[in-house]
Amino acid sequence: MPFDLNRVELIGRLGRDPELRYTPDGKSVTNFRLATNRRGRPETKPETDWHTIVCWDKLAEFAAEYLTKGRLIFIAGRLVYRSWQGRDGRPRSAAEVVARELILLDRRPDDAATEVDDDVPF
Repeated sequence: MPFDLNRVELIGRLGRDPELRYTPDGKSVTNFRLATNRRGRPETKPETDWHTIVCWDKLAEFAAEYLTKGRLIFIAGRLVYRSWQGRDGRPRSAAEVVARELILLDRRPDDAATEVDDDVPF
């Protein structure tokens, strides 16, 4: 029985803040770069791989609101290859991960210094 699977799972850190945009028909889309380290031999430094991540709709809005450069996240999605012609007329291509699931794996940096209100009963 033939079975196809296109699933990517990555854990890494954001290389820059996400960019939220809207398509002409109003769909939200967010792009960002994710760095993952690939371990080599024990005496060598790990190598960094960079992945382009694309989020759509509500996931895009969530990413734009909660993700910032340096955050540790888990991404699950599918691998997509795009091809187009550049402004100079030369063919271009890119591999992207279209995210379906996003999980924050660290605390938000500004959560470290929260004040406790003594008037609120627990």
